[in-house]
Amino acid sequence: MKWIREKMDLGDIPPPTIIRNLLKTIAPLSYAIARNPGNMVKNVGAWKRRLRAGMAPWKHLEDESEYSSTRMLEIEDFDSLPDVSREKYLRPTRLCQCDNKNIRALARKFGAGEIDNGEYLRRIYYFVKNQKYLIFKPMGGATGTLKSKGGVCLDQMSLFIALARAAGIKARYRLYAFTPVDELVDVMLKDDPVLMETYQMLGFLDSLHGCAEFYIDGRWIQLDPTFSDYLEAGMGLPISNFNEPPSWGVRVPDRDIIMEGLPRGLNASLVSLALLLRNTVDEVNRKLDEIREKGKEILEEIGVEEYNRRLKRKGAAIKLPDVDEVRKFREKMALEKIS
Repeated sequence: MKWIREKMDLGDIPPPTIIRNLLKTIAPLSYAIARNPGNMVKNVGAWKRRLRAGMAPWKHLEDESEYSSTRMLEIEDFDSLPDVSREKYLRPTRLCQCDNKNIRALARKFGAGEIDNGEYLRRIYYFVKNQKYLIFKPMGGATGTLKSKGGVCLDQMSLFIALARAAGIKARYRLYAFTPVDELVDVMLKDDPVLMETYQMLGFLDSLHGCAEFYIDGRWIQLDPTFSDYLEAGMGLPISNFNEPPSWGVRVPDRDIIMEGLPRGLNASLVSLALLLRNTVDEVNRKLDEIREKGKEILEEIGVEEYNRRLKRKGAAIKLPDVDEVRKFREKMALEKIS
């Protein structure tokens, strides 16, 4: 049993909870796709664009090589690289390649082993948050995210965790269920009937997001760099700072899954979704770029501190979903499905 638990923690054997959550998503998603055949027709153009470019139809189309953060590195950054540990929460795991030379060199550049661990975490938090954007595409892990514009939230977490592990700071994943605020629903779900209907049937997003946890000063702390300052400002949300919880969703209690490594098969699931919803994913990514550009204009004009001050003065209230209502809604949908 100990061996099985270890394998599940590493993700070599997907935990039953994650398998169950993914299976729960299949029926609502299939039903929503069947109800909206026009969405599948829209995918044809997106597939053709990729095939003409010699790419697989589920691939992300944009060339992001100009965003590679390896350009930050200089020859001397590769001198005296941090050692690679095989200790739990410090070792490389699936899609968290903390043993990669570029990752270790970047850790050294950010001050690994030379500055306080808290300050080091703050530096890499803002690096991932504001230089590696949320983009929906097949997962590239820590190394793929380092060399691109960004990735899905778990890619951002992988890079964040890899940089911490490379610096000798224990780090792990915490996956959880959450309900998004209205602003997030408007951006990612509202305009697409397949996504919106699937979400309405599920009631909340289960194990599709998470945060990174770091062991520092004798305790685990949670940090989430998913939304950049530009994205939060563009959506009219408070900008979350280091060691502050994000304001774009509320977590559903008692559904957290803690893992050292991401589960096998997770990327295959995302590839399948990217294929089935290719046009939808392209549209969401386009909207995210537009919102980030809007947020960039705002912050370049007034800055982060002034933005948050003005938001507070306006008394902007973020409408957080009520978890009890979400649960009742989900139970109702389950009963309707049975009947």
